[in-house]
Amino acid sequence: MQERFCKCGHRLMVQYTLDGFIPWEAVIRDDEGKATPVKVCPCCGSYLSIHFLR
Repeated sequence: MQERFCKCGHRLMVQYTLDGFIPWEAVIRDDEGKATPVKVCPCCGSYLSIHFLR
């Protein structure tokens, strides 16, 4: 897993997986270690994309 940050500064964890048709899939998780992937930042509500995380 890699540590990344939303534009608001909230820490997120990105897990890369090998899965089916997509060679490498990036799954964004909240920094609290929850097993459920997140699509929006729990802090500011911004849409999350691996391409826009710092």
